[in-house]
Amino acid sequence: MVLHALILAFALARPAAEPADSIVRRGIAAIGGEDRWRAVKTLELIGRGVTYHIGDSEWFDGPYFIDQRAVDDWRDVVGTRRAVRTRSYQGIADTGSSVTRTIWTLATVVQAAGDSGDGPRFALAPDTLALLLAPEHLLYTALGAPDLRRENDTVFRFVRHHVVTFHVGRSPVRIFFEAENGFPRMVEVRRAFRQNVFWTAWGDVTQRIRYSDWSIERPGIWYPRQIDTELNGRPSESVSYGAVRVIAAPDGTFDLPPSDKAPSCGFGCIAADSVPLGTGGPGGLSMTSPLRGSHEIAPGIVQIVAGWNSTLVRQPDGVVVIEAPISAGYSRQVIAEAARQFPGLPVKGVITTTDFWWHVAGLREYVARGIPIYVLDRNVRVVTERARAPHTLLPDSLERAPRSPIIRPVSARMTLGTGDNCIELIPFHTEGLDRMVMVYLPNRHLVYTAEGIQLYPSGLAFPETAIEVVEAVKREGLTPERFIGMHVAVTPWTRLMSVLDSLGHQ
Repeated sequence: MVLHALILAFALARPAAEPADSIVRRGIAAIGGEDRWRAVKTLELIGRGVTYHIGDSEWFDGPYFIDQRAVDDWRDVVGTRRAVRTRSYQGIADTGSSVTRTIWTLATVVQAAGDSGDGPRFALAPDTLALLLAPEHLLYTALGAPDLRRENDTVFRFVRHHVVTFHVGRSPVRIFFEAENGFPRMVEVRRAFRQNVFWTAWGDVTQRIRYSDWSIERPGIWYPRQIDTELNGRPSESVSYGAVRVIAAPDGTFDLPPSDKAPSCGFGCIAADSVPLGTGGPGGLSMTSPLRGSHEIAPGIVQIVAGWNSTLVRQPDGVVVIEAPISAGYSRQVIAEAARQFPGLPVKGVITTTDFWWHVAGLREYVARGIPIYVLDRNVRVVTERARAPHTLLPDSLERAPRSPIIRPVSARMTLGTGDNCIELIPFHTEGLDRMVMVYLPNRHLVYTAEGIQLYPSGLAFPETAIEVVEAVKREGLTPERFIGMHVAVTPWTRLMSVLDSLGHQ
């Protein structure tokens, strides 16, 4: 038995005899051959997909909230374009359905409203790798790479696979071909998500795309009916296609909307590190709302209102920042704003009240500057893992000058600082807010409710967590007159009470 294992290990480690380009060409032959694929101009893929909310679900390691959608996905096989019509989309906060149409090219992507709904608040950024590594382009992308080479074979799912590797830009890509039949089974790419607030702070992310349920389609080509994507080992997306059609795309399928009708890209079309201060994100405010920007809401307290809010609190010995969302680049702007608002005072600490990934996406800049981080004890793991994440593809301040984070765990009610703006940190310890911290300024009768209260002009989202906030305030004997939050500008406490009363929750 031991001898057999040694022989297998030796066989897998032997220098490969078949060259990389030959393995790729054998893969092209396995999925129908170059001649048949040359006859294919466009593909229509009809199916259903699930997206997993890895970064803002109830638990860091899952199970995860999901979005579900039905899709009509057109692929340009001759060029590199994609048009997706999403039907019957239902997200975790949605009760109805919507229809959107997304046009992809290598240069741009435009997402437009469809038959119902108001369309998205902002467009998605182009994902060049997703286009180049799609099943219809993957093997030709590999053949065109100047650094294509073969690696040692490997075994997964009990089957031997040949492995080839190459680069797309700075991102290394690996393709795993089943040795027995030549079919590509998995693509692995190490990449950075420049525009994705969920993933940008994780730096070098390993993306694995698994192909299964290969089906033969006319005119004799093969296509995977099941495509599953993982990011850093966690499920990200799963799509199953019930139909794959090799037919001509209707006129206008890949046409971009006229420039005067195309929605503004806004936040989603720029790098997360470049989001201007006081903008960004899917908050309850429009991108042009006059409420956005820096506002002094009490002596020495400045709230930076945006899609995700940050707040500056001046104390005698320095400034405390509440929340570090969006990116390290955004945090640099927040720190600069603190210096502008309170000259001569250092930033003495940053409070992060949740472990939602977009809420902690800017913490690495504070780590790089040696600024202590106050975080709920059960969320320390998320912060430390983010601080350790490699950022070689898009180096940030911490990658260039690594250091360990200074963590101040919050496990019970504690006081931070002195003076009129002293702060109390209070774990909620409730069902829906068990991973959040409440911030209270007793001398200002001001409470920061993290994500517990999301009160917009259109109404109150998630009333159950708002009720938990009220219960925690009563439990701790607090006397707030006003409140602020991650998505809420300063608001009278009485307004919350009135809204809850109107809903029958008082």
